[in-house]
Order: sequence, then structure tokens, then C-alpha cells
Amino acid sequence: MQRYHNLDFLRAFAMMMGLVIHAPLLFWAPDFAKVYGIDTIAPAEEWVNIMGRFISSWRMPLFFSISGFFAILVIERKGTSQFLKDRVIRVALTCLLFSSLYDISDGNFDFTTLHLWFLYELMIFVLVFSLLYRLKIIKDALCVNIPPKLLYFLALFMVSTVPLAYILNNWWHPSALKASTTYFDLKPGNLLYYFSYFLAGVILYSNQNIFIKLQNSKTILLLGTLCLLTFFVRIYSDHLTIGQADSLKQVAQMQFDPLLVFFNSVMIGTNSILFCLLFIGLGSKFIQSESAIISWFVELSYPVYIIHIIPVTMMSAVFYNAGLSQINILPLSVITGFTICVILYYIFIKFTPLNWLINGYSKSPLKFKFLG
Repeated sequence: MQRYHNLDFLRAFAMMMGLVIHAPLLFWAPDFAKVYGIDTIAPAEEWVNIMGRFISSWRMPLFFSISGFFAILVIERKGTSQFLKDRVIRVALTCLLFSSLYDISDGNFDFTTLHLWFLYELMIFVLVFSLLYRLKIIKDALCVNIPPKLLYFLALFMVSTVPLAYILNNWWHPSALKASTTYFDLKPGNLLYYFSYFLAGVILYSNQNIFIKLQNSKTILLLGTLCLLTFFVRIYSDHLTIGQADSLKQVAQMQFDPLLVFFNSVMIGTNSILFCLLFIGLGSKFIQSESAIISWFVELSYPVYIIHIIPVTMMSAVFYNAGLSQINILPLSVITGFTICVILYYIFIKFTPLNWLINGYSKSPLKFKFLG
């Protein structure tokens, strides 16, 4: 059975970048810093904001694209029933269990999803796609070999999903794509944005010749150049819109020029599609076979992401209280937070029934004869 080591690695990489994006959370959300007893905290330095925008440009779109690819792969190999069973256990139940544990940690149960919001939305996509794929017209449309010219129109549509998301969310604002916080505040624009990438991943499965084109050195160089150019333009447009804000809360309260918001949304959409293509090209070129390190990285990525939020932010608070600068706090909190998560994984997850939920029973070292 063919393994897509490039996509396995990219999905794990996108997950692990969550540690990096959440390491400066205390500086972006001062109210969160108060959880660790820090009443006043300096705002994030500009390089931190730029790093956050860079990662946010591609991390979730790339993750949902790969999720769509593997969704159709599993359905084609094992059937829809087995696909749904696997996702209900590994996605839905895992999300419900761990989001509930985080939710009650403050003494209140208010149905928050925190950093696991994407699992909730992924499960919605899984259910919707499983139903749609039963329709022959939908199946034929998603499984057709797409000519190059049509791929350009698909890319333009992907770019347009950002301003469309703003409209659907009824908030013409740079923060319109902000993730939902509870099970009950789903944003239709966000669902359109991410589901379009999920479906793009499904289409990619029937057009795997794209991998060959994307891993070409000249294509990678072109994509890399375009990514840099469009990202610099995006940074400039960000500066014009939210450059004066000190925190995410302040950004949410600001008013903006509608035309500037539109331009900014287009640049975000352009960054998303270009960076996704670039990373898929890089992954296809350099990750062509399995290795022990990559397998270990892939194994760790999901459980580490699930449990990382407290260790990483806690270590950020520790290093901040020690008087370290932000340029030292961020890498140190990621490294130490990751180390703590690995230890927690081997103690509380890998050899326990929790691993049946997260990585699947077949991949767990803990098995019982009567369970097969």
C-alpha cells in the first residue's frame, strides 16, 4: 500500500507549528497572561507579529488540504463506513474529551474548544463530505482529471474565499477569520474558507501529477519568489490596517477602510494558496521515503498538539518572569514545552487507552487479544 510520506510529514509539520504560533500567546492576549499571574505584559514585538502572520498564512489551509486528500484516500481504500468510524474516534471523541478537560480547568463548563476548534470543524467537513460523496454527480466532479487552465480558475476561487468569508461572517474586518471559541459560535465564512481547501485536497488525490510539477526545482523557485513578494505586500497591507494595534483585543475594536480590508483579504488568500503549493512542492521533493525520525515526528505531532497549549504558554510565563527578552522566550518556550509534551505523551498516552483515541487502536502498542 502506497504511503504518502511527504503529506504525512507536512500534516505533522503544520500541527507542530501550532507550538510556535501559541508560544507568544501571552503577548498577543494580555488577559491570557493573567492566568499565570502576569497582570501587565509588553505587547508582542513586530517580528513576532510577522512570524505569526507567516505561519497563519498557510498552516490551517495546508492542514485541511491534506486532510481532504487523506479523506478520499481512506474512502477509496477502506470505504466510507470505515472512514467515518476512524474519524469519529480519532477526531470527534478526541476533540470532545480534551476540549472538555480544558474547559473545566477554570471551574466552569461553557463548551469552549480553545486550540482544538479545528478538530470540531474537521469533523463537520468529514460528515458533510461523506454525504456529498455518495452523490454520483459530486463524486464525478471531484474525481476528474482537471486540465491546467481550470486549475488556475480553482486557484482564483481559493483566493476569493477570504473576502467571501468576510461577507458570510458579516464582519468586513481584518479579524473576520478569527477562529470560533465554542461549539455554538461556528462562522459560516470560516467553514467556507477551510472546506474549500479540504475539497482542494480531495481534487488533488485524482490529480497527483501535480506533485511532479510542484517538486520541479524551477517551479519551487518561482513559487518561493511569488510567496516572498506577496507576503511582503501582505505585511505592508497589514501595517496600513492593524499596524498601530498593541493586542488582538484592540484590533477587534478598530474600524478600517473597506477597500483596504478587501485588498488585505485578497493578499491573505493569495498567500494561503501560494504557500500551500510551495510546501507541497518542497515536501514532495525532499520527503520521498520513510525514516525513523520522520515516523517519530509524525507519531508525536497529533498528541503533542493536543496537549501543548498549557506547557508552552506556562514556559513562556516562566521565561518572561525570569526577565528574558521575547527573542529568547519564544524558542525556549517551544523547545521546553515540546520536551514536556513528549514526556507527558510517553507517560500518559502512548501506552494507555488514550492512544486508541488519538493515534488509533491499530497503531497503539497497548492491545488486548479479545479486541483483535
